[in-house]
Amino acid sequence: MRIAWDISHQEFTIEDHYYFSILKRELKRRNIDVFELDKLSDILKEKADVLVINYPEKPFSRGDVDIVQRFLNRGGKVIVLGYYANEDGIAATVNSLTKHFGLVLRADRVYDPINNDGGDEFLIVTSRVLNFNRGVRKVLFPCSASIKILNEKASAIVEAEDTARSNLGGDPILMVMLSFGKGTLILGGTCVFWDNYSIGKYNNKEFSLNLLLGRRSRIIDFFCGKMP
Repeated sequence: MRIAWDISHQEFTIEDHYYFSILKRELKRRNIDVFELDKLSDILKEKADVLVINYPEKPFSRGDVDIVQRFLNRGGKVIVLGYYANEDGIAATVNSLTKHFGLVLRADRVYDPINNDGGDEFLIVTSRVLNFNRGVRKVLFPCSASIKILNEKASAIVEAEDTARSNLGGDPILMVMLSFGKGTLILGGTCVFWDNYSIGKYNNKEFSLNLLLGRRSRIIDFFCGKMP
């Protein structure tokens, strides 16, 4: 399995030791090849299973969208991650790609005064992990925006608890997935649930690996007779 980590749109790189060395180490332990992609079109030349777009700061062109669509059509998984409060114009930048699939990152802040880490209402903790949840009971989603679903075929992966709120209103959905062609597009409201601060908390490591490696949900495994 190979994971392409895009840096062509000025994203955070997995080679940043301070933020992502633990995630990189966990993938290396599993013999997963992770490589940087400094030109998005190269994803169509490389033998990659997953494309990660982690906090892009450079908008996507129509040509970029076409490249992502082609990668999805042939069975790839694309994970696009943002951040809260429209920092660095992140909502508009992410949406220059994901709006073409009917997924929108909102320019909001999700907060939870009850279910949080260390009393910080922006460090959201939730047990509502609906997919990629093998071995997962709770995850920490720090500084997350919420997602607006315009495509009825999309479904939630992570929802905040009922105690959470958005400063723009609505029920906060923190991560969603959409089948497109033979592939899957995933949009998350935060890019730091798998950084070095968060990955060791709750079941963030298990969730992060499930997300990248495609491990299915507990519900799907139950109906397939694969529950432990």
